[in-house]
Amino acid sequence: MQKSFLENTRKRVLLNRQSRKNLIWLLLSVATFGLVIFSAFSYDKEKGKKLYIEQCSKCHRKDGKGIKGVYPPLKNSDYVQKGDKIELLRGMLFGRSGKIVVNGEVYYGVMTTEVDKNLKDEEIALILEYVFRELNGIDKSVTSEDVVKARKLGKLPPHK
Repeated sequence: MQKSFLENTRKRVLLNRQSRKNLIWLLLSVATFGLVIFSAFSYDKEKGKKLYIEQCSKCHRKDGKGIKGVYPPLKNSDYVQKGDKIELLRGMLFGRSGKIVVNGEVYYGVMTTEVDKNLKDEEIALILEYVFRELNGIDKSVTSEDVVKARKLGKLPPHK
């Protein structure tokens, strides 16, 4: 009788350990899934639009279409669509000069650093994410970590 009791107790303890491990894995999985879902829905379109208008519309216009031959379009822009987000952020942070071709149109000039130095990294990221999502229909996220990386890399060389 005693042996049977000990065996049953041991089996319950082992089962409880396995159940706890399973519960921990389940909770970790749910937490990870929650973070993924949260990050997908953390994009604030209205704030991105407001920041874009404040920071970029003087040259690229509110609708993102730019001024042909003077300021390249950001809306439906092959340059943006093919562009690396870190490189685009570097242009936003430090400006850009030289010849670029956007949608078959050649642009010469200098993009001065128009992004406000007082903006938070999250706000700069939100501007580019707005350009990706709303002006180009690209589901691409941009994070403050991307902005930090772009800052560390510094200014881009002029386009040739």
